Amino acid sequence: MILRGCMDNIGKPPLCILTGHCFVNEVQTITQLFFPGEKFVSTLEENAAPASKGYTVVSSLVCDGSDATVFFDGSKIGKHFYASAELGDKRVVMLALYHALQSAVGAFAPWGSLTGIRPSKLVREWMGEGVGREGIVRRLMDPYCVDESKARLAVEVAEAEAGLADRIFRHSKKAIGLYVSVPFCPSRCLYCSFNTSHKLPDRDFMELYVKAVVGELRRRLETADDVSSVYIGGGTPTVLPDDLLDALLFSVADTLGTDRREFTVEAGRPDTITESNLSIMKKHGVSRISINPQTLNEATLELIGRKHTIRDFYDAFALAREVGIPDINVDLIAGLPGETIRDMDVAMEAMARLAPKNITVHTLAVKRASILNEHRGRYALPNPKTVWEMLEAAQKSCTMLGLKPYYLYRQKNMAGLFENIGYSEPGRECLYNVGMMGEMQTVIAIGAGAVTKHVVGDRITREFNAKDAMVYLEREVCSNG
Repeated sequence: MILRGCMDNIGKPPLCILTGHCFVNEVQTITQLFFPGEKFVSTLEENAAPASKGYTVVSSLVCDGSDATVFFDGSKIGKHFYASAELGDKRVVMLALYHALQSAVGAFAPWGSLTGIRPSKLVREWMGEGVGREGIVRRLMDPYCVDESKARLAVEVAEAEAGLADRIFRHSKKAIGLYVSVPFCPSRCLYCSFNTSHKLPDRDFMELYVKAVVGELRRRLETADDVSSVYIGGGTPTVLPDDLLDALLFSVADTLGTDRREFTVEAGRPDTITESNLSIMKKHGVSRISINPQTLNEATLELIGRKHTIRDFYDAFALAREVGIPDINVDLIAGLPGETIRDMDVAMEAMARLAPKNITVHTLAVKRASILNEHRGRYALPNPKTVWEMLEAAQKSCTMLGLKPYYLYRQKNMAGLFENIGYSEPGRECLYNVGMMGEMQTVIAIGAGAVTKHVVGDRITREFNAKDAMVYLEREVCSNG
């Protein structure tokens, strides 16, 4: 694996010429690993010439393999031919391009040419074909160029997911997950692109929204018996006034019952958590909440737009423990602006003292619709090597705390195309996350911006609710007469 970075390439979006194939998305994903944050310019014109200025990548599929050539200011600076009888055309194109760009430009890429969102899902497929642990590790390393530590991580997560599938489908082979969206937040974080209100709506609107969600829930849920897990997310559900949160959770518990079901509320912002709303959650059988400081650096909290302090986080955590919420997850983000390995060390030292049952470590992703992306030149983001060190430090600390990785997914526009990973005390894993992220089960999604995912064998189809809360509300009023 080449460890030299490519941050000097920012500001020079490459031209990509595709001949003999139209794998535009795959070429874009590989190219953006080497040119992070840059726009993608492509053409399928057979006779297109390399640009006279900047980078040009030519990706060709021919009868016996794929050829990739890299030009800079019109001069050839890298070339690679890749052929394989076992891999399909798409993967051959991606590997040829990956090797050509590594030789010409170089990138810190621990996941190598493996660009999928769910590497552990691919590993589970190989496990189903009878490939053993070491065979899978070798396959990830060659031909996919995955670093050995990431290969072993993917296998460990895949093995955990396979075991947790038995718990998901323990009571019903048709088990589904239920997601309920509350798309409101007290403020907008710097990195956020979710469909949350940039200004908290008034109580009247939130009341109408809760009524609409309750109506959709009762209209769409055909049977309560098949629901294995419930996840109330957002946004920040705990911004709802107590009586509206009570009404929402009552409707879920009344419709489904809570016996045998995992019931999660993403409390999220520590400054929205109170003894009263925690007591409401406890009353309705909520078994798991997430309290998400993201960092324990006060300056970073202010920079990213969080309206709470570190003390607020500690107080919220203590309250949740006192009220008796069984499982508490804490979210942290590696790669926030200006942060270093020391910031992750400080956060993990705090986790050692608090001993949450779950810790989720995200890698910062620069989302297209985020404030961070709009003004990215203003912020000093850690380089991929630093983010790698932060993730490694978090993994080591979680291991020392007895927490094991159990689900993993990746997003576009992450530094180094790293990963988000959930760690848990054995037996305390979030089954909703496993079923949804691993695409094991259908997830019925309720509310504004919610996406229902129907999983039938290997076939996955999606239904999209209106993103805007007002539009969603209007449609639900019409649907309910």
